[in-house]
Amino acid sequence: MSLERYTRVIDIYNNRHEHNFLYVKFSNGSEKILEYPYKLGDSISKKRGDSIEYIFRKDSIIENNLFEESRKIGLLK
Repeated sequence: MSLERYTRVIDIYNNRHEHNFLYVKFSNGSEKILEYPYKLGDSISKKRGDSIEYIFRKDSIIENNLFEESRKIGLLK
């Protein structure tokens, strides 16, 4: 997993240009389709080469294993 991300969720919206799919907008300016149930204000940390994305929400830390999630939906075999 070559993606590296240190950002915060600032908006979740229906993207009219993409068939009204839910999109998430991050504080670093990037936007992507909502694949994980992020919430407004979530802080996200992911190191390059690590498959774990850490989501800091209020007083908890949620581990989102991107490799396992991709495998579950059939992207990786």
